[in-house]
Formats: sequence, structure tokens, C-alpha cells
Amino acid sequence: MDTLTKEYLKAKFLEYYSKNDVEEPRLLWEREWAFVEVESLPDFIMRRHIAFDSYIELKGFILKNVPLHIYYSSAYYEKPDAENMEAKGWKKADLIFDIDADHLPNGSLKEAKRQIKMLYDVLEEDFGCKDMEIVFSGSRGYHLHVHDEDFLELSSAERREIVDYLSLTDFKFSRKLPESRQSYRIAEIMANEIDKALKEGKIRELFPNISERREKMLLAAAEEVVESVKSLNFDYFPKTLEKGLTRLFNKAAESVRIHVDPPVTADVKRLIRLPGSLHGKTGLKVCKVSRDEIDEFKPTRDAVVFEDDFVKIRVKSNVKLRLKEEEFRLKKGKAKVPEFVAIYLICRGVAIYGW
Repeated sequence: MDTLTKEYLKAKFLEYYSKNDVEEPRLLWEREWAFVEVESLPDFIMRRHIAFDSYIELKGFILKNVPLHIYYSSAYYEKPDAENMEAKGWKKADLIFDIDADHLPNGSLKEAKRQIKMLYDVLEEDFGCKDMEIVFSGSRGYHLHVHDEDFLELSSAERREIVDYLSLTDFKFSRKLPESRQSYRIAEIMANEIDKALKEGKIRELFPNISERREKMLLAAAEEVVESVKSLNFDYFPKTLEKGLTRLFNKAAESVRIHVDPPVTADVKRLIRLPGSLHGKTGLKVCKVSRDEIDEFKPTRDAVVFEDDFVKIRVKSNVKLRLKEEEFRLKKGKAKVPEFVAIYLICRGVAIYGW
């Protein structure tokens, strides 16, 4: 990245931080802080093992150094600025989950939003979590921070067990499914599929090898069949229909499975993006979003913070993007685009500032 582009980017990030506050994490003085500064581009060089005594000190550092990325530790330490990890004196750590659109089966932000909502609800219903925050990462996913005291001292292994439960690791169909909420969620979906097939006369689509006698039996006892499946009882279905049940189970499990990133949750010393900061690879804001607001939240609209003034850039290759409810198609070469588009493309590495 050329010097002029770096100076432009630095000036715009400084302008943002001069006008806007970042979030103040709980006990920020017990956190390790890390930063990637504009000067490091195109390399990603992180300055870490930094500590602050107050929010004012943190804000002063940001305004002086103008970072591209701001991170803080999920962990609370006795000496957060110690360079040796053992010397830091680990006390506890927030329980962190990361759902990245790029790691999902269909790779969309829409699916990432569905997953983070499902994650929030399962943690609330199954684990009794109450003190949680959803955060848009500023790029391709969402984070969920759990602050409930009961979870802060969990080991990496214990956190991984939660991941296994959420992602249904090694969870396969059995006629004796464990009596967990996840099992009942899957059974509910299976029962609804069976109910629909029975009502529409399409049970053979679910169980191609079903005998005429068994089909009539299921139809005659349809209500009982559906309720028995919901209660994890599959006795109405003989062994010959096991493959059909397994297919139903796998399909239902996939809609219940939550694709969290295991290493993030298991890491009790994780560095996580600071809400209210900018993501240096997009220029979008890392946003806290409440569970009640997330349905209406649109990252490519609500996380855009820069202005509409037109800026001259040179685009390195043909690009298409959508920001602020508007689609932009740009060809390689010179272009005049709104500031928020220019910064996004510069951060993505596909444009430079000026002509």
C-alpha cells in the first residue's frame, strides 16, 4: 500500500475515533490489549501485552496511534502487560463464541445471523446464561460474549464440552437418544416432518420401503405416532425403517446444529475485537447488537460509519459490492465513489487512494 493511501486511511480512522467512543470492557485494567497500526500495512503486525489503567488512557492511546484493529483479551489477569503468558497470572475469562459466515455450509451473513440467534437462545434455555452480548465482528460474522460468573472459570476442556453440545459432535441417531434439550429439538422437527407426510399421504417419500400394513398402522395412529417421536420413542418404526429415521434425524440435526468456531471458545486467553472499534479489513464498525434488535440489523447498512462525499480511487480489479442499501459495480481503473465505499475497498486491498 502506497504512503498516500496509508495517510488517507489513517486520517479517516482518526476522524472516526475523535468523534466516537469505543466500548469500555468490564475491568479493562485486567485485560491484555493488542493493536495493529496503519503503518504495518501491508503486513499484519500486532503490538500486544499492553495494559491500561483507565478508559481515558485507552482512548488517548487510540488517538495517538490510530490502530487499524483493536483487540482485548477475554481473560482477566493480575499482570496483563507481562510479556510472558505464565507471568500474567490468569484469573478467569469471558466465555466467547465466534460464528463466521465463511465457515458455514452456505457461507452467508444471513445464516450467520440465524446461527447467532439460535446460539443465544440455546445458551439461555439450556445453560441458564443471562449476561450475554452479541457483537457483529465488522466483517463476516458475529461474536457472543458470556459474562455470567458461573462460566468465567471454566477450563478449556469444559468450554469444549459446551461446543460439542452445541455442534452435536459425534451425535448420531439412536433409538435411545440422550434426554437433552438438543435431542428434543431434533425429535420435534422429525415429528413435524412425519406428521406432514402422514397428512399429505407422502409417508413413502420418507420411508420408501415401508410395508402397506405398516403404513396403514401409522395412519390409523397418526397422532400417537407423532407424539411418541416427540418424546424420543421410535417404537412405531421397525428396524426395516431405520435408514429412513436416520435420514430424518440427520436432516433435523443439521437445522439444530450450531457452527461455532471450536478454538475460539476453548481458548481461555483469546484476543477478541473491541465493540465500537473499526475492522481494519473492511472499515466497518464492530457493533454490539441486542437480541431484540438483531432481526432488523443489517451489517452492510448499520455498521457503515463513513460519509457519502465522493472520493477518487484507483480500483485494482473489477468489483461488485453492496453497502448502505446500494449496489456498486466498479471496473478496474479510476473511479469516483462515496467515501464509505472507498474506505471499504482500500481496507480490502482492492483499491488505492487518489488518481
